[in-house]
Amino acid sequence: MKTKYQRMSKKEKKACKIAYYNTKEGNLMRVRLFRLSLTGTIGILFSLYILTNNYLNNKVDWTTWVSSIPLLIASIFFITASFYLRRKNLNLFAIKEEKKAKKNGK
Repeated sequence: MKTKYQRMSKKEKKACKIAYYNTKEGNLMRVRLFRLSLTGTIGILFSLYILTNNYLNNKVDWTTWVSSIPLLIASIFFITASFYLRRKNLNLFAIKEEKKAKKNGK
């Protein structure tokens, strides 16, 4: 089932994002989601560095896998969670704005 935000056109989505990020809550959420996605990106890069560095030095053993694979999985989870939370918050904002518009229109 599509959400209110997913059913919007590109122009409506852009206007919704601008309106949401201009609010205090939206600005705070933007910073938090940026930190979450940045943490995920750094984690992925670091786990790939661990794997490639140990592979090039012929030191790949079980400790390499134990340290890099969970870090890679957690980092991917962080990035997907940031996209999910962004879409969820924008959808809630779109629903709230639609209710305000209907209330003010009647």
